[in-house]
Amino acid sequence: MTLKEIEKRLSEIKEELESPEADIDALNKEVDNLIEERKKIIEKAEERKKTLERIKEIPLEAGEHVVKKEEERAFGRDSKEYRSAYLKKIRGLELSEVEKRAFTSNSASAGAAIPTQTANEIIKKMKQYAPLLEEITLLQVSGNVKFAVEDTVADAEMHAENGAITPTTDKLKEVTLGSYEITKLVQVSKTVATMSIDAFEAWLVDMIAEKVSEKINSYLVNGTGENQPTGIEKTNTWGADNSITVGASASLTSKNVQDLIGLLNGAYDKNAKFLMNKKTLFTDFMPLQDNSKNSIVTVQGNKYFVYGYPVQLDDNVATHDAYLGDLKKIIGNLSEAINIVFGFDINTNSFKYLGCAMFDSKTAVPEAFVKLKKATS
Repeated sequence: MTLKEIEKRLSEIKEELESPEADIDALNKEVDNLIEERKKIIEKAEERKKTLERIKEIPLEAGEHVVKKEEERAFGRDSKEYRSAYLKKIRGLELSEVEKRAFTSNSASAGAAIPTQTANEIIKKMKQYAPLLEEITLLQVSGNVKFAVEDTVADAEMHAENGAITPTTDKLKEVTLGSYEITKLVQVSKTVATMSIDAFEAWLVDMIAEKVSEKINSYLVNGTGENQPTGIEKTNTWGADNSITVGASASLTSKNVQDLIGLLNGAYDKNAKFLMNKKTLFTDFMPLQDNSKNSIVTVQGNKYFVYGYPVQLDDNVATHDAYLGDLKKIIGNLSEAINIVFGFDINTNSFKYLGCAMFDSKTAVPEAFVKLKKATS
């Protein structure tokens, strides 16, 4: 299989795992085989690249000119030389002369900057591990950010020909996002130095991106807004105008769901999705389904719909609770993409890598969400 085919199959397996009928043992075994095959392909590609570089010939008469031109070249974060230098440096490996120039040619802080390709892979992986990042409005603006969103917007009016037009009382409100540090420390033995560049990058990206993005995802749902991002749960003070409560000893009914849908302002209906965990979907919503009478819950492949609204599954949502709303009204900002601080721990003969992201989030329009909740008593 090619790398592209392997990645495609891994993506398919991820979706298959969402099905309650999935053969977990078989899929786990297949994943192990695919990962091992991907590792071999990457390692072979790296060795092939090294061999080609060794046999590359420079014409003798042009050698002096080529060397001078190479010395004058500026290496950016997007250059393959800088990527190679960075991924060697953080493993304590010796750099070639070209890599040394690449590592220091941009600025005094170049050594701490993640290569562009690695940074892009981290963002890509973060969205895979934290699906809500794909659903919200995600910004990548340095530092704190302020932006205006519609608050009160007057209706359009009929205009009489040649008549004066009076400005309406449209209002905007300002939303401010700060920066909170979200970190993950990874420690690994010195054997990391034996990995190929591509294999090491893939491992590091997976380890850092998975844990940081999982934490961000949890904040998007349950963040309190007190020294941390604000999640959907703290978007509103939930009451009769924006939530439906199911009794502590009662079961969810189709009327509960219908009443909830009725609470959502029609302006947010078009992009609305349900947000709940998998247990709530299968223990509360699925029993409402009666194929002979109704089609409250429908399934298309591994995607679920409640009364036609897509369902976004997230384990951070409390069991028996669910939200309905326009997830694009949640604004998140990665004011600084994940950066990596590294060092060698002599006491344990291991390398430590600290991944850190600067993130904040708020719901720009709280009325874009309603909640189904379970009474506690």
